[in-house]
Amino acid sequence: MMGDRTSVALGSFDGLHCGHQAVLQCALHAAGSSLQPCVLLFDAHPLSVLRGTPPPLLMQNAVRDRLLRDMGFRIETVSFAHIRELEPDDFVRSILRDLLHAGSICCGYNYRFGKGGRGDASQLQALCERYGMQLHIASPVLYEGEAVSSTRIRRTLESGGIEAANRMLGRPFLFAGTVIHGNENGRALGYPTANQLFPAQLVVPKFGVYASTAQADGRSYRAITNIGTRPTLSDDTLLSETHILGTDSDLYGRNLTVFLHRFIRPERRFETLADVFRQVRLDIAAAYPDTATGSEEIQS
Repeated sequence: MMGDRTSVALGSFDGLHCGHQAVLQCALHAAGSSLQPCVLLFDAHPLSVLRGTPPPLLMQNAVRDRLLRDMGFRIETVSFAHIRELEPDDFVRSILRDLLHAGSICCGYNYRFGKGGRGDASQLQALCERYGMQLHIASPVLYEGEAVSSTRIRRTLESGGIEAANRMLGRPFLFAGTVIHGNENGRALGYPTANQLFPAQLVVPKFGVYASTAQADGRSYRAITNIGTRPTLSDDTLLSETHILGTDSDLYGRNLTVFLHRFIRPERRFETLADVFRQVRLDIAAAYPDTATGSEEIQS
C-alpha cells in the first residue's frame, strides 16, 4: 500500500455507466495535483454475499479494471465479507482514513455503507468532517427523466434496447474474449464468423443480430454480430458470432472485443443454411445501407 494521500471514488462500479462516471470524474477533479485518484472495489459483488446470487455484470471485471487504470485510478480491492460487518464509523476510520489515506471522498447521492447499509451520504458527511476528509456527492444522472442505474440498463439490454442502453452507459456495450473454432459453415458460404463463447456472468442482451464493431490487434472493423444459441443448428451453446465486413482474417485464438451499436432483428430458426446466409446479406444491408463493398476497417 502506497502512503500517498488519495481521492477515493466509492460505489459499485459494475458497469462504469454514466452515473458511475459522474462519481469517477468527481474524484479525478477533487484529486487535483496533490492527491492520487483511487477507486475502492470489492472482491465480490455485494449481492453475491448478501443474497448468494449476484446480478449479471454490465462489464467484465478485466475490462473495467483496464478502463479505470487508463483513467488514472489506482485500484484498491477489499473483502466485502469483512466490510459488511463494519459499523459506519469503523468503515470511515479504518478503511477510508487508515487504509486508503483519503483526503477526499466522492460518492453518489444514494450511496449506502456500513453494517446493514445503515450509513448514508449525510452520515458520511458528518464522519468525513470528524476525520478531516472532504466529501463530494455526485448528483443523479438522468436519462429520459429517470436516474441511470445498473438495474435499468440490464433491463434495457435484455429487451433489445441497445441504443438506449448505450446512452445510459455513455459508451457502446462491449465484451471481449478468445475466438474459438466453429463448424466453419459461414466460411464455406462466404460469410466467415469469429465465434466466441459469451462471457459468463455478463448480462445477456436480447438474442438477435446487431450492427457492431469488432476490434482486434488495435484495428477496428464494421461488423454484424449474432448473440444467441443458433436454433437452426439446434445448438444450446450461448455464442457470439461476428461477421467482419471486408475481411476474412484468421482470428482463431486471438482476443476480439465486440461493441454492439444497433439491434437489427431477433434470432430465429431457418430451414436451411442457405436461408441463413441469404438473411446475412439482408442483415448487412440493414446494418450498413450506405457502406460500399471492400475493406471495412475503421480509421482512427
